Amino acid sequence: MKSTHHKSYSVGLAFGKFYPLHSGHIFMIEKAASQVDELHVILGCEAERDLKLFQESNLPKQPMVKDRFLWLQETFKNRPNIQIHVLDEAGIAYYPNGWKDWSDRVKSILKQKNVTPTVIFTSEPQDAERHALYYGCPVKLVDEDRSFMNISATKIRMNPYDNWGFIAKAARPFFVKRICIIGNKESGNLAQQFANFYNTEYISNGYINYIQRELNHKEHVLQEDDYINIALLHAQRLEESAYRANRYIFTDLDFVTLQSYFKTVFGHKNPLIDGLISHLSFDLTIDLTVDKKMSSRSAYFDTILEQVKSHLS
Repeated sequence: MKSTHHKSYSVGLAFGKFYPLHSGHIFMIEKAASQVDELHVILGCEAERDLKLFQESNLPKQPMVKDRFLWLQETFKNRPNIQIHVLDEAGIAYYPNGWKDWSDRVKSILKQKNVTPTVIFTSEPQDAERHALYYGCPVKLVDEDRSFMNISATKIRMNPYDNWGFIAKAARPFFVKRICIIGNKESGNLAQQFANFYNTEYISNGYINYIQRELNHKEHVLQEDDYINIALLHAQRLEESAYRANRYIFTDLDFVTLQSYFKTVFGHKNPLIDGLISHLSFDLTIDLTVDKKMSSRSAYFDTILEQVKSHLS
């Protein structure tokens, strides 16, 4: 039986900086997409404004345009009626000014794509009148009072880890903090313990794993290629675990330490490991093999817990 329901509008527009992409954005986009044949999402960016947003935030690092675009792409990859476009807002007066110039630039992008919007979707009621004026079509408000999804990008930028559950799944790996705790015989495996009570991912020591699995505990036979294998495996595990992590990842091996092992044996640095030091940098590394010894395992636990809490607060 054919449906007798017909959509009122065929082409919708939605806007945002998605800094970062969160559940409120996703709800607005999905709600809009359910009402039109195709929805065009405009990702607005402006270098100076975006840098200022980061500098005034508590985000651990700045999301660039490519990151925000990829989050949108990944989130809506199975939604064929949703298309993403990037709008460079350079040279346009900052909101709430510059409406005409901004709208003209949006329309220029749409013209290139042969897109004529018939409805605008927004969660900002103060923008509805201007949208209607400059686009000449109706405006629909979506969850404008945040009654369904009580979150904003501003709240997340100020407290990303307290609002973790609202950050889009595609964006979370970008914000995951990597923490390395290199233990000693007296401290025990603090990295694993901390991962347990922070309810998150623990990545075991790839160096030790490799020696045990591949070399039957014979550390002295490690060759340069073995270090490369260890580094690549550890990097892969870190990147994969970021999609499952609850805000943090704990491990007991970082790439600076692995590089020091390599240099001690071979007398020079490995360029691949150097690249991983930059690409997968750690937010916090605590090396208990060089720190002052403590009186008990409990003392190690309590002291390192205070360091980690201080870093994460």
